[in-house]
Amino acid sequence: MIEISIYKGPALRDQVYDNIRERIINGEFEPGRVIVEVELAAELKVSRTPVSNALVMLRERGLLEDDGGKLKVPILKLEDVIDLYWCRMAHDGLASRLAAERISKKDLKQLETYLRAWETPEREDDLSALWVSDLNFHHLIYQVAGNRHLLRFSELTTELVAVYRRNTIRRMTDPESGTSRSRNDVRAEHEAIYLAIASQNPDAAEEAARHHIRMVIQHLEQADLILDPEGVRP
Repeated sequence: MIEISIYKGPALRDQVYDNIRERIINGEFEPGRVIVEVELAAELKVSRTPVSNALVMLRERGLLEDDGGKLKVPILKLEDVIDLYWCRMAHDGLASRLAAERISKKDLKQLETYLRAWETPEREDDLSALWVSDLNFHHLIYQVAGNRHLLRFSELTTELVAVYRRNTIRRMTDPESGTSRSRNDVRAEHEAIYLAIASQNPDAAEEAARHHIRMVIQHLEQADLILDPEGVRP
């Protein structure tokens, strides 16, 4: 078992916050899990104060919710996820437009690297690689856009749907999932965004980004429910 600890320093609360946030986003703390302050403090080898402060910050960002006096990782309803993606449509469109005007050759090369991850042969264990590449592809566009407020909005929505995004990619890589959306669909949509940005065409970049999110929303609207963390229909 890997020992987990936090190095004490001037930003101890932020270190604790980052640790818990990452574990929620990567699925280690799955939806519905109750987060116990005293247990986290013992595990991270810190006092309860920085843990308490971090949990307050996470609740304010929507990554934790109060359930009868207990804090737990929220289970997003399908309509919640769709609403978040409607927000993403506006944000991604603007970010892609700005990126097409400002991207450097270095950043464009990196964006291409994230895009090519979707072209690798399908493997049983490629879920995490695809998920990370997907996150990095969109995050880099927001960084290149150069608007810190837009970046902050994108990080918030990305955090809230991160676990569901993993589940979506898992369904796309499962031949028995019955989903009408494939990894090739995602690759093609990402490539359209990339090509528009590479050609420095803001209008095309914005439309390609908005189309990508429209396809995600359409896919979500075809689903009658969201699988629980164990992959079992509730």
